[in-house]
Amino acid sequence: MRKSQFVQLIIMTSLIVSGCATQTKSTALGGVIGAGTGAALGGIVDPGKNGEYRTRNVIIGSAVGGIAGAFAGSTIFESSEKKKKEAYENGEKNAKAELSKQGHMPDLKNPKVEARWIEGKVAGNRYIDGHFEYIIVEPAHWDVE
Repeated sequence: MRKSQFVQLIIMTSLIVSGCATQTKSTALGGVIGAGTGAALGGIVDPGKNGEYRTRNVIIGSAVGGIAGAFAGSTIFESSEKKKKEAYENGEKNAKAELSKQGHMPDLKNPKVEARWIEGKVAGNRYIDGHFEYIIVEPAHWDVE
């Protein structure tokens, strides 16, 4: 496999898996990219006389790059999750502070719903099985005291 084909393979792999949302996927993606990069660099680094060290260099580069990439992917994911959590907590804190400035927001009361059993029946050439129908008796409303 030529170097340009290898680079294209790495780019395609990273594009396919780039929609990461979990730590496992982020770690795996980091490992794949790191292994590919390490293998490519291992193939370039001092191949020795007649390329006798090239295979060894590719294997070592791939292993070291994979480990480093997996660690980097995991670290980046954890950092991203920490930032998301901090942003959520800040937003929640700011919302509570804003509510206290404006006064108390009234509670929203749930609607009152009745469940009625409808017996099974035959309608023409159809049989309609017995079932519940749910009817909103009183809609949701603000509880203003």
